Amino acid sequence: MWNRQTKWCQALRGLMMCLVTTCGASTLALAQEPGKHGLDYTYAEGSPQYWRGMHSTRPGNFVFRKDPHIWVVSPEMAKKAGLPLEWASEELQGVSAAAWRMQPGDEQCGWGGNPNACKRDMVCTLDLYFDRQTQALPWAPNRLVADFYWQDVSSAWHLLPSLTGPREANGDVPRGSKWSKYANLSESPFADPKTGEELEWYWAEREHGAARVIAYDREMHGRYAFVRMAAYCGGGEPQQTMHLELRRTAPNNFRQVLSVHHKVRMPLTWLKRVWRATQQQQAQEQEFYKNIWNNINNGDKK
Repeated sequence: MWNRQTKWCQALRGLMMCLVTTCGASTLALAQEPGKHGLDYTYAEGSPQYWRGMHSTRPGNFVFRKDPHIWVVSPEMAKKAGLPLEWASEELQGVSAAAWRMQPGDEQCGWGGNPNACKRDMVCTLDLYFDRQTQALPWAPNRLVADFYWQDVSSAWHLLPSLTGPREANGDVPRGSKWSKYANLSESPFADPKTGEELEWYWAEREHGAARVIAYDREMHGRYAFVRMAAYCGGGEPQQTMHLELRRTAPNNFRQVLSVHHKVRMPLTWLKRVWRATQQQQAQEQEFYKNIWNNINNGDKK
C-alpha cells in the first residue's frame, strides 16, 4: 500500500514538474501561436512580452494569470508596456492609462429573513497612470509619497519589467517609491500650487460626481504616477465621453468651481466596455433578489 502511494505521489510530482517546466516555459509561445492557441490581440513590434499571456480570451491547454481590468491606454503606453494595441485610444486625454475592475467585497447575509441567504457586494475601482513628464499633477507638499504598498496593485504588473529593467531611452531611471501602508487619506494628496487649498477629483458630467481617491503613489515608476479612485459599478448605458476634473471648489458648495487644475477625458468606447462588464453582475443580482422575493412569498425563511 505504501509503495503504491509513493509511486502515485512520485508520478503526480513528475506531472506537476512537467506542467511547471514544459508547459510554463511554453505558455507565451502557445498563447501567441495563431489558430487554436492564438490571442485575440495584437502588440507593437518590439514591445515587452512578459505579461501577454494575461490577455487571452480564447480557451487553450495552458494556465495563465488573467488580467481582471478593463484598460484604455495611450498608443505610446501600449508600446512601452506591451499592452494590446486594441486597447489604445487617441481619444484618451490627460492620462496615459486607465484600468477599471470589479471585485468581490463584503458578504451580507440574512436576506428575506434567511440567515443562509448571502450576497457579496461588488467593489469597483479605477486605476489611473499619469505621465510625470507631460501630465504632471499638483501634488500637495508635506504629504506621503505614497499611501500603499505598490505590490498590492495588480494593474501595476504591466510596469514591472520597467521597474527592474535597464535605463530607458529617454533617460528615466526605473525605481520603486517610498511608501507607507497607513496614510491619512482624510486629506487630499493634491493642492492648489498658489493657495495651498485642497483639490478634489470630480466626474464633470455627474451632479454629485465626487471621485474619491483611495490610494496613490506619485513615484510608482520612473515615468508614471498612480492614482486609484472608487468607481461606479453600474448605471445606464453611456452615451457620451466622460471627463474627470481636478478642481478647487467653494467651501460648502462643490457645485461652485473656482479652478480646474487637470482634466482627463475617458473615451466612449471604453465606457461602453465597462458598462457591458457590469451587465452580467446586475443580472445575477436581479436573479438573487427575485429568488429571495419568491421564497418570502412561499414562506421559506430557513
